[in-house]
Amino acid sequence: MLIGHYLLHRTKYPRGMRCGEQDVVRWDSEYRQVEHQANVFAANFLMPLDDFRKQLAANAKVDLDVIDHCRVRYGVSFIAATLRWLDYTEKRAVLVVSRDGFILWARSSARALRTGAFFRTSRGPIELPAASLPVRQSQLVDGHGVVDHGPDVWFREPVRELTIVAEQYDFAISLLLLDDDAPAYGEEDQREGDVYDRFVPAPRRREW
Repeated sequence: MLIGHYLLHRTKYPRGMRCGEQDVVRWDSEYRQVEHQANVFAANFLMPLDDFRKQLAANAKVDLDVIDHCRVRYGVSFIAATLRWLDYTEKRAVLVVSRDGFILWARSSARALRTGAFFRTSRGPIELPAASLPVRQSQLVDGHGVVDHGPDVWFREPVRELTIVAEQYDFAISLLLLDDDAPAYGEEDQREGDVYDRFVPAPRRREW
């Protein structure tokens, strides 16, 4: 990522930029745009798509171990490896980064986005479901865990949640896996198309 910053942003930031895993929780728009550009460069450089797809196919079932294998293979963070998979997967999946009980930012796969599985964090942090693993960290073993939720926890459909807590950075990384086929809702629900407004509960507020 630092090479990407140098090649892409050395003119605008002549004194250089310092970035690390902690910076994923920053949410000002200019920083987000700059970091996204550097992340795209780093992903293409460090995780060649052809090789990455051999490790994790577009339609493969994913778990923490296979993502961690990619993290180690390419020498990247857990978040970076997950984002790379989300770029091309055919699965419905959502990556959520949270802190202190709130979603800081989230990224959906293309198929999840098309079926309304996303969070509009541009409006501000969103409260985590009370049953989610980042909230109920007593259910984690060695900082990570997996749980199958029923409907009306993360979304109005069942979700498998894979979570890792990055204690040294004080935030949690959750990968939400949904069924391949989105459930059919009534016409009113389909017109709404915004998970943020349907969010439950209803009042709002390792080296990886």
